[in-house]
Amino acid sequence: MTPLIRVRGARKTYTMGTHEVHALDGVDLDVKRGEFAAIVGASGSGKSTLMHMLGCLDRFSTGSYHLAGEDMSAADDIKLSEIRNRRIGFVFQQFNLLPNLTVLENIALPLAYSGIPLSERLTKARAIAAKVGLEDRTHHKPNELSGGQCQRVAIARALIHSPEVLFADEPTGALDSKTGKEILALLDELHEQGHTILLVTHDNKIADHARRKITLSDGKIVADTERSDAKVLEHSEASEIQNRGNLGFRDMVRMGFREGLLAHKLRTSLTMLGVIIGVASVIAMSSFSEGSKLKQANQIRALGANLIRIVDRRLEDQALHQARASGSMGLTREDATLLREAMPDITAVAKARDLSLEVMRGTTPVASARVRGIAGDYLQVNNLALAAGYDFHPLDDLRQQRFAIIGSGLIPEGESPADILGGAFLLGGQPFEVVGVLENKFVDTTELEAVGANDANRDILVPLGSLTSRFTHVPLRSELDEIMIQLAEEDRLSEAGRAIRRILDIRHQGVEDYDLIIPLDLLKSKQESQRLLDILALSISAISLVVGGIGIMNIMLAAVTERLKEIGIRRAIGARRQDIRRQFLVEATIISMVGGLAGVLLAGLGVAVASRPLDFPIVFDPLIVTIAFGASFGTGLLFGAYPAIQASNQNLVEILSRE
Repeated sequence: MTPLIRVRGARKTYTMGTHEVHALDGVDLDVKRGEFAAIVGASGSGKSTLMHMLGCLDRFSTGSYHLAGEDMSAADDIKLSEIRNRRIGFVFQQFNLLPNLTVLENIALPLAYSGIPLSERLTKARAIAAKVGLEDRTHHKPNELSGGQCQRVAIARALIHSPEVLFADEPTGALDSKTGKEILALLDELHEQGHTILLVTHDNKIADHARRKITLSDGKIVADTERSDAKVLEHSEASEIQNRGNLGFRDMVRMGFREGLLAHKLRTSLTMLGVIIGVASVIAMSSFSEGSKLKQANQIRALGANLIRIVDRRLEDQALHQARASGSMGLTREDATLLREAMPDITAVAKARDLSLEVMRGTTPVASARVRGIAGDYLQVNNLALAAGYDFHPLDDLRQQRFAIIGSGLIPEGESPADILGGAFLLGGQPFEVVGVLENKFVDTTELEAVGANDANRDILVPLGSLTSRFTHVPLRSELDEIMIQLAEEDRLSEAGRAIRRILDIRHQGVEDYDLIIPLDLLKSKQESQRLLDILALSISAISLVVGGIGIMNIMLAAVTERLKEIGIRRAIGARRQDIRRQFLVEATIISMVGGLAGVLLAGLGVAVASRPLDFPIVFDPLIVTIAFGASFGTGLLFGAYPAIQASNQNLVEILSRE
């Protein structure tokens, strides 16, 4: 019969400086199925090293090792992990249980690395727990158990896959004598059931408990004796659960979240903070910037969409005389008429002239009121509406009527628009009857200084003919201060502006005595100049993500050092290197994804709260939100990769040997 374990010429050599230490030196060993053998020797004899080699935790430097006829020397990490998971069971002196898992979960853990569904794992674990006398302790955690109970959990975990061989490394070393006897009795019982058991101990009395005793000294087998009553039993119990694959993604996420992150809530939360701040800053800065731009654009449209303004430069002294001598009369009504006729896509034209006059209502001065003479489609072009009264008739301009339309900001407190109709304002000492009141239209002109916006709520509008004929003016001054043109399409503003300039250059004999202002174009130019500042602000915010990523890396590297024992336990029960790597990477990714989601929510809340006092519209660019969240996800992957690789590359024997 082929031995279950066959070792020939096995050596394990460690290099320490310039010296070589032979932990094993030419070991030959056969172990049959169903045997209960003890490997005994003093400290440093090589017994633990031999168990590590036989348990596929490490490799021999030279020599051959066959398990059930299969050569282990040629197996890669994936194959060795599979063997440790499904064909070998380990019972360690220090129990090596995961403290955050219950008894049932600790027992079932090896099955997770075989791709077994959770419900099936727990069912199998309950049966094994009952077999070792733990049926009433399944929901307790290791810190709630006695030493003997912890060792029973370790034995149950080792048996979960019905392994071909059970390795017990000083299984009674951390127990009192009474509990130690109970564990040895349990091992006897398992042997009677057909399990192959290899017991490693330094205590000859415990070694005598086995049916066969293999003694090591200085890395060599110096004795191999068998009790007279020794017997080899057939392994009667077959594995009840077939292999389904490897660790599933759902289990990987569950492990990463519950066993990795929730076990250190405060540390995890603080690590997330950098990602949260970074994502929230990026989204909030973008939202405030876009909200400000939208507010300005809405203000422009509130003043009058598709608007082009032609503003007189108000030349003085020599410049004014030179312009008139060159043949330019400044802005005139004829300019407005010619433009209307020459450009069919113009839908409305308005003319205006301002005059600084003393304004009084009765005997009360009215401060900061602007007197403006208007003609044409003034209300339409400027997107104004009447709260009461009526607009001027074209005949009012021709007849030079002393009528006035006032802004709502000039209505005295306690009066309504209807109350003020029919009353009079004194403009330069002349009474003008109020025939209309404009609706209240708040425009934050401080944000629109670049486009020359004014607050219509403080305007007093009169017919243009009344203003030009009833009051004296500066000699040679332009007839108009402003011509306002409204187009049918917003997209043609720039093209129409070029056409208007060509016409007026001809009309004014090339004299540059006017300015052409396209509010929306000016606003776009202003916002374009702000783009660099926006990019700078977003870059500074993005730095927070990098800082958060560095925090993730630092914490994950610290976690690797702190969780070396856990890594060793998982590897010993069948986790592959890539399983460890993925688990730590999943943990880093969960931190960044949850932090990213929290950052999005925080940004939404912050923008919603701050937008009210700032009077900004709430704007969220889905692309920016997606990029910010994607960046947080990428941060977890990028900065979590190195710690994950470090975790997977840990020396298995070294970390399992630590106290």
